[in-house]
Amino acid sequence: MSKYITVTGILITLLVMVPITAAEKATELYIPMGQSPGLSDRHSATGRIEQVNYSQNTLTMSAGSGKYTVKVSKRTMIYLDRSKMGQPNLYGSFADCKKGMMLEVRFEQDERGRPAEWIKLEMQ
Repeated sequence: MSKYITVTGILITLLVMVPITAAEKATELYIPMGQSPGLSDRHSATGRIEQVNYSQNTLTMSAGSGKYTVKVSKRTMIYLDRSKMGQPNLYGSFADCKKGMMLEVRFEQDERGRPAEWIKLEMQ
């Protein structure tokens, strides 16, 4: 009986977590840089693009605590933050990444060195 309750509890927890994760990804487009609740500055890095290597799908960013190489995978979502222009945000692509742009990066599994889960680019 206790095994049944434990397994049921685990399944319910997993079923609840999947929609929360999907919802976070679906709404991230609409949230301005640096304002993601519970993520910004804790699980993401904000800085400026120093270099873009289109052939290797990487970029180098400078942040307050140093420089990071950001890997961009096919799963990386790129968002164009146009909130400072008073316009709605858009989906972008790696081609939108340019030297000198401000960006916010969330890494997969919250580990720097892993590919980016998403990148927000500040458009001006």
